[in-house]
Amino acid sequence: MDICIPENFFSSDQRDRYYAAASNRRSIRAYSGAPDEDKQAALRGFAENSTLPGARLELLDADEDTFFAVPLAGGITGCRNLAAVICDSRQMHGKLYAGMLGESFVLEAESMGMGSCWVSGSYHRRKVNVSLNEGEKLAAVIAYGVPAKKIETVRKRKKLTDICRSDPSSWPIWAYNAAENVRIAPSAVNMQPWRLAFAGRTLLLLSTPFANELDMGIALLHMTLGLKEKPHQLTFGTGNEVACLIAEDRTL
Repeated sequence: MDICIPENFFSSDQRDRYYAAASNRRSIRAYSGAPDEDKQAALRGFAENSTLPGARLELLDADEDTFFAVPLAGGITGCRNLAAVICDSRQMHGKLYAGMLGESFVLEAESMGMGSCWVSGSYHRRKVNVSLNEGEKLAAVIAYGVPAKKIETVRKRKKLTDICRSDPSSWPIWAYNAAENVRIAPSAVNMQPWRLAFAGRTLLLLSTPFANELDMGIALLHMTLGLKEKPHQLTFGTGNEVACLIAEDRTL
């Protein structure tokens, strides 16, 4: 079977920190400055040492002209740093891996008290001075830094029952928790373009016509974190009717 996430991609400590960070994370669009030297060094070390097949991160400087405003969401202000999310178009599942890797950076930054925001379209690519190897593409960027203010508003998300194919209250607690962690994951314009289904001991992450691989990679990472330390096997799926991603718990 095609395993989704390589073994030891993150440690038990990282899993715990990321699970907690996922609940606190908000998309930050206004920043008061860059991380201090220690935090920036830690984030740079994370980016340099964290890879997935066909996906990597490169940290770069940003300025006010890097981003532009879009209707409803507005622009990014005060940001001095960004993470370029890079995928190799020749690698199978490369963009899915890019979504997983980028979201792990988001949660790492959140666990350090930094804010961040995925930006997939509202930035000037000519301003992102990224070094691309043969076959690589810039999938998105992540603005990050010190939030200008704390955001405590409730996130706009669909009800869990709206993204599940059956009543999740009847699912085992591990499957319910994993689904809830997917529900709070970020996605382009908050469309939440995924569905979940449970059968036997298998939790399925399903794509919809509005889904893209980057969003599905983000959701997959959240689903993995939601499983916590419960033994599981996470594999890619096939077919157009079922999502590309399957999470299966093989324990009784």
